[in-house]
Amino acid sequence: MHKRKFFARCVALAALVAAAALPAAAQSYPTKPIRLVVPYAPGAITDIGARLIAERMSVILGQQVLVDNRGGAGTRIGMQQVIAAAPDGYTLLFANSVTHGSMPALSKSLAFDPIRDLVPVVPVFSYTSILVCHPSVTANTVQELIAYAKKNPGKLTNATAGPGTGHDLMGGLFNSLAGVDLLHVHYKGAGPALQDVLGGTADCIYGGGDVKQYVQSGKLKAFATSGTTRDPDFPNVPTMEEAGVKGFNVSWWQGLAAPVGTPPAVIAKLNAAANEALKDPQLLKRASGLSLRPVGGSPADLGRMMREDMAKFAKIVKDANIPLQD
Repeated sequence: MHKRKFFARCVALAALVAAAALPAAAQSYPTKPIRLVVPYAPGAITDIGARLIAERMSVILGQQVLVDNRGGAGTRIGMQQVIAAAPDGYTLLFANSVTHGSMPALSKSLAFDPIRDLVPVVPVFSYTSILVCHPSVTANTVQELIAYAKKNPGKLTNATAGPGTGHDLMGGLFNSLAGVDLLHVHYKGAGPALQDVLGGTADCIYGGGDVKQYVQSGKLKAFATSGTTRDPDFPNVPTMEEAGVKGFNVSWWQGLAAPVGTPPAVIAKLNAAANEALKDPQLLKRASGLSLRPVGGSPADLGRMMREDMAKFAKIVKDANIPLQD
């Protein structure tokens, strides 16, 4: 009995030591570079947003936040790498409305649960998408595009960043609501998809602020934005609703998430660093030029956004009868 009591006291003491050591460890965190996994190929608006926040957080934290592009399988490859990583704050996911919205909604099954297996850290940016096409597309308005697509089913192509991505969902939603059949062509990321649209190999794509320069230079033709109100960076471009595609209202967020089990004190330190980064004038200027709106907030704020998008996109897919994917 004496030995049992002694053992119990040792266990209790060890637990107290571990609990006391956690804040101290978090206080010294980070002591090495942090890997920020972007589940896309380089070059798209998500990759750009990740690099903006990573660059400033590196300065604030005193350790490099290194962007690691792990595109493929509609964000699943990058997500699985983060979920499998040690929950120590040194591997993070640049999450968005795809990882916690359109991808799960479009998937027949998943080997993981985005809500259960990842913890929210901080919301970073928000933005809306814009439907753009190569100038060789003869239509100049959404209604002209719809009319052409109805006369030529399957001839126009919609380039996507891969199955289950935002491009895929918006293309499916447009097809369903407009009663057309733009053929989806899947790429391993939005960057390669955009390059093919710029080159005329594919016809259309849903871009973000990364397409602004091409619209202004005439290399791409803008048709409509995806949000409920006009995008301030594209004031002369109507929303899909204004263009006659009723029910097409889609906006996006970007944020940081970590493997479940990451210490709360580490989450808090990362959250504080990101919120501080979002106040930097240079970052704000660069983000504005890309149509990225700074958000910021608490882990709970991002958690709410994640849950809302999971429900919202599931409803969109169901109501529009968009086919699910393996």
